[in-house]
Amino acid sequence: MTPIKIMNIEMSLKKIICFAVCCILLYPVLGSNVSQHRIPLKEDIQGWKTVKEDKSDPPSWIIYARKITGTNFLEYKIEGDIQSTAKACHTAFRLDLHKLADNEKDKKYPTYEILEESEECLLTYVVHNEPFPFKDTEMSVRYRFFTEEDGSTGVRWQEAWDESSIQPTKKLNRVETFRGSLHCAPTSNNSCNAVKSVQFDPKKMPLWLIEPMVFNFLRAGLEDLRAMTLENNDSISQHK
Repeated sequence: MTPIKIMNIEMSLKKIICFAVCCILLYPVLGSNVSQHRIPLKEDIQGWKTVKEDKSDPPSWIIYARKITGTNFLEYKIEGDIQSTAKACHTAFRLDLHKLADNEKDKKYPTYEILEESEECLLTYVVHNEPFPFKDTEMSVRYRFFTEEDGSTGVRWQEAWDESSIQPTKKLNRVETFRGSLHCAPTSNNSCNAVKSVQFDPKKMPLWLIEPMVFNFLRAGLEDLRAMTLENNDSISQHK
């Protein structure tokens, strides 16, 4: 067998292995969603469409989607009740950012730095490990916290590369756009209604690939916030 044929076979095997690895990595995210029919779209006056909801009755969360007019951006949001005050959710969210930055033993991110902090704002720089064969990613994000007159609290975040002195590198894939918000409005019995949203440009990626990842991100975020407000009451009360 000639060296050229051997080389071609090796290249073909590498492509097959790479494709198989990608399928294995994505299957836990996509497997439970691709085979299911999407919920029939219901559109309201703001353009939001119901795309997924909890199967319990009544549902503990509902996910909506819309296209932002005049842009290529899609926006997804999850809405659900939390058995805690809006202020406690506000504090828990901020404490979680500090936990990510201070955790030296079991880091979710190899790099998570809080570069600036004030009562209203927090600036972070993050490097995240991605599964093979993807490059690790980096993000610079500014969080802006607010409280409204009716007792509602919230935070908005957006990419902040224009405020960063960190130069791009070929070793990392820079996340150019990272936007979203969390809004918690008081309801009865020291509870609140939480709405978390994300915005992004899908480029040419198909929705069947994007949506399961977005759904998992939003659902996990809401469930984490519920758990944090229940488990960290002592920490939250100390930071009020």
